[in-house]
Amino acid sequence: MLSPCAWEDLGEEPSKQLFRYLPLWTIWECRCASHSWKRLGRGSSMMEELWIGGLDGAQRSAAWKSLLLDGLPDSASRGPQASYERLCETPSSYDATISRDVGRTLPREDLFRDTGGKGQRSLFRLLRAIAVHFWDVGYVQSLNFVVATVIGVSPDDEALVFSCVQALLFRHSLVDFYRPCFPKLGLTLWQFDRIVEGFLPKVHTALQRHGVTAEYYAMQWFL
Repeated sequence: MLSPCAWEDLGEEPSKQLFRYLPLWTIWECRCASHSWKRLGRGSSMMEELWIGGLDGAQRSAAWKSLLLDGLPDSASRGPQASYERLCETPSSYDATISRDVGRTLPREDLFRDTGGKGQRSLFRLLRAIAVHFWDVGYVQSLNFVVATVIGVSPDDEALVFSCVQALLFRHSLVDFYRPCFPKLGLTLWQFDRIVEGFLPKVHTALQRHGVTAEYYAMQWFL
């Protein structure tokens, strides 16, 4: 991999030629290294190609890690392996509820299909670790789907999944959907009602006539 200065020295025209023949993941690395390559990627077909072709497993895991953990202390981005192992081995008062919900989580996905399989074991351990570590949140139904989704991205690194879920909960404020009395959920549903009122006034009027608010039909979209 060339240094950032070397990428800058290529100039725009050679860079455009090279851009056409590099794989998508290499282009992403180049754009991270060079300001000119960041500009080059804008307006190109890269986003369309990513949309059609997607990222493979390793690339997807790296992308999620970068999006969720970049800028955090090194200990968070590396994944607190020892701390996580201790937490997931600590019994929780939510264990019975977690065990019941694990079998109901994404049962059509290969990773979570087998009772007691790798996916279900990982999901139980992670949900238990979260319930123990974040005692003021504990375990709330629907959190299992969030954690299962992140497991699907990095199925072989539970400590990394734990760090990514922490980032989702606290860096991106998802935790307020799961605290007692669900403080963010009520606000979000009220905001959604206002969006419907503003953009779909006839629909809003019809729903109001029947006493239907977003609480009746949109709650599962946010939890």
